[in-house]
Amino acid sequence: MKTSVETVSGVEKRVRVTIPADEVGRKIEEGYAEVRKMVPIRGFRKGKAPMHMVKRLFKDHVEGEVAEQLIKDSVHEAVKENNLRVISTPKFDGGKIAEGEEFAFTVTFEVFPEITAVDYKGLPVVKEKVEIGDAQIDGALSNLRESFANYHSVEDRGAAEGDLLEVNFSSSAEGKAIESGESSSLILGQGMPFGKKFEEELAGAKTGDRKTIEVEYPAEAPNKKYAGKKIAFDVAVNAVKEKRLPEIDEEFVKNFSDIKSMEELRSKMAERLREEGEERSRRGAEEEIRKGLLEKNAFDVPQSLIDRQIVHTIEATANRLASQGVDLKKVNLDFDKMKERFAPGAERTVRVSMLLEAIAKQENIDVPYPEIEAEMKKMAEAAQMDYEKVREIYGDEERLDTLRNRLLERKVMTFLLENAQVKEEVASE
Repeated sequence: MKTSVETVSGVEKRVRVTIPADEVGRKIEEGYAEVRKMVPIRGFRKGKAPMHMVKRLFKDHVEGEVAEQLIKDSVHEAVKENNLRVISTPKFDGGKIAEGEEFAFTVTFEVFPEITAVDYKGLPVVKEKVEIGDAQIDGALSNLRESFANYHSVEDRGAAEGDLLEVNFSSSAEGKAIESGESSSLILGQGMPFGKKFEEELAGAKTGDRKTIEVEYPAEAPNKKYAGKKIAFDVAVNAVKEKRLPEIDEEFVKNFSDIKSMEELRSKMAERLREEGEERSRRGAEEEIRKGLLEKNAFDVPQSLIDRQIVHTIEATANRLASQGVDLKKVNLDFDKMKERFAPGAERTVRVSMLLEAIAKQENIDVPYPEIEAEMKKMAEAAQMDYEKVREIYGDEERLDTLRNRLLERKVMTFLLENAQVKEEVASE
């Protein structure tokens, strides 16, 4: 058997194989002998049927099995000898195997390219400097205050922006009923769920009022029942409520069982803002590292890896929609368009991942099992799960490799940030 490996491109190899006629003949004879021994033929005991009959009955089967095994063995040998990391299904091209003739064929497949990352140290990075002062704390407390807002009925005035309206409504288009006697709550000024025009007609309304409202919706309106139609609403206003916010004082602090004073609340808020700011700063700096790496390192990317990343992204999108209560069976997902839309991002993700792996090799950065174990313990604690349950989840080799790769990329990114030219700047308001 003669094998040679040809480089088609930076990510594609072609294995050329020639197997002499005598070797082909020997393998085929061995195949017939195995079939004769194992397969019962009517009128003969196992292993006793005439060989000419075995060849007549099982010629295609034996030659197919032998060809498949010869291809598998030769490709495996070439891959092993040349340390190739095959990442796609091999494509076979060659003639049909035949007894008494040499068997020549080629097999082409994608491989993980050999990448030597360059210029990855000293990358310029502008990092957000996190500064938390009274203004930021006051703003956060104001947002927190909004979450404790209460709504109280008002009788002495009409509805104004920011008020909560409770309504019953019926809707129709061209005289055909769409909804009847439905109830809904909306806050004037938000435009949800019926749009700004609908809300404008309710401005000034009081409890007990009844209004007829017509709204012409564009074709791209979120509510598909209304999209592209002129909708007539019959609306009964059941309640008009104004928002009232609590005072930020010691009484407000009592909403939090683990906080004893306003000073402690402000301190906790500052700590949270600082953690959020540092996390935002880290993500921004890492993105600049990625951009720098991609600008300085060009290489071919296997299409099969990009395709896998696209599929992963589509699956993640579908899972997110499902978790939000979207019935995927009722959503017309255009997978071809999704593939086209996700392709650039998928290629970028693969490129960055390949570069980080290359840097890990060049810098001898690894993730030993104790670090993986420590991460699983952190995950168990954060999810309030038993550690053994998390270990069980990551007992699958593929999942464990995914976790290890995530930790490895995190370590490499930390290394790159430590070796970057970092300039800190206070974020502009």
